[in-house]
Amino acid sequence: MKTSADDHNAKPASVVVTVGEFSERLKEVFRRVHAFEYIGISGEISEWTPRSNGVYFTLKDPHAVLQCFAHHSRAQAFPELPRGSAIVAYGKVRLAQWRSRYELVVESVELTGIGKLFQQYEELKARFRSLGFFERSRKRSIPSFPNVVALVSASGKGAEDFLKTMEARAPRVRVRFIETRVQGLGADVDIAEALDRAAALNADVIVLARGGGSYEDLFAFNCEPVVRAIMRSKTPVVTGIGHTADHHLADEVADFECETPSNAAQFIAGLWQAGEERLARLRIHLAGEMREILTDSMQRADRADDALAVAWQRAVGRRRERWMLLERSLSAHNPVAKVARQAEHFMELKTRLSGLPTHQLAQRQRAVDARFERLASLSKLILSQRENQLALAAGRLVSSDPEKPLERGYAIVTHAGRALRSATQVSPGETIEARLFAGTLEARVEKVYADG
Repeated sequence: MKTSADDHNAKPASVVVTVGEFSERLKEVFRRVHAFEYIGISGEISEWTPRSNGVYFTLKDPHAVLQCFAHHSRAQAFPELPRGSAIVAYGKVRLAQWRSRYELVVESVELTGIGKLFQQYEELKARFRSLGFFERSRKRSIPSFPNVVALVSASGKGAEDFLKTMEARAPRVRVRFIETRVQGLGADVDIAEALDRAAALNADVIVLARGGGSYEDLFAFNCEPVVRAIMRSKTPVVTGIGHTADHHLADEVADFECETPSNAAQFIAGLWQAGEERLARLRIHLAGEMREILTDSMQRADRADDALAVAWQRAVGRRRERWMLLERSLSAHNPVAKVARQAEHFMELKTRLSGLPTHQLAQRQRAVDARFERLASLSKLILSQRENQLALAAGRLVSSDPEKPLERGYAIVTHAGRALRSATQVSPGETIEARLFAGTLEARVEKVYADG
């Protein structure tokens, strides 16, 4: 027999149904309420998302939020509905079983005015524009290679997406995370203070990010404290707030706007990638220029070498011709040859004298002997003089040989195929060639010292 305690703990009798059966019963409840078949609901638009099957948007008031849907055929007849527009949406309520929520299928819309948040947004936007906050000329340039990035955001998916993307695509960049509230009462002041702290870090770029949200949740990024904090920052600011359809006054004054935190990370990583690609192109261009310069220099060196060889051959040829002329001249003035010619002449005279009388012959013989002695002495003297002259001529000839100075360590220096005699014939940076006894050197002139 059950006790009173058992009666107290006993569960009341209930019917157990599946999730699908529960949705069908709830759907039947909505069907029975005729007011839900066609109802007008007033509110303020906070989100507007076009999709392939229609348009999804949100109506809100200070107490609740209602999800709405309109087919494209109906939405095309709607008036222009910016965020913050106050409207009355007419349609029927249905239960979206696949999302376990109810929504209003809108057939028509009446525009009743502008919502308070949107009106505040428009007033701030007009005031900031009049102050020149949105001018492109005042915006700061983003560094081409940011090394340190200050991330201002709340802990959550937006910050995680940014950090993961940076780690994957730009691991060399150091990210400093400044955490702050990004929604709720006073969030605008917290964000502004976080931006000021980020600006004091001397980072290369500040990224203000949030991973999306409703219109009212994101409204802090339209408030004056955030806008002025971005304005007074000396560090460039990049925003990545919300999604594609979202746009805020913080985006207007930021130096660069991205759609999401991931896009902001991709933008910063892209700066490095673009710089690396440009560096690669410059390296290829530099290599090509160096090859062209080297090829041109080698061709110039070959031409100069050929010209030097031709000039050298000509100089040597001229020296050889002069040597041969000197040899022939020396041979013509050789005293030995002259003495031989004189001896032949005397032999002829002796033969002629042999036919003269004896006393005349003796007299002539004595005269001849005396002359012969004088001739022998003169021959020795002339021979000695000629030998000295020949030695001097040989010395001058040897000194005129262009290869002799080279053996002693001298060099023949040329520029553009011409031998140099003065340092002022060339300028610093020009190339000269030095012909040595063995080989040729090519050098570049660093400095020129003129005599005196």
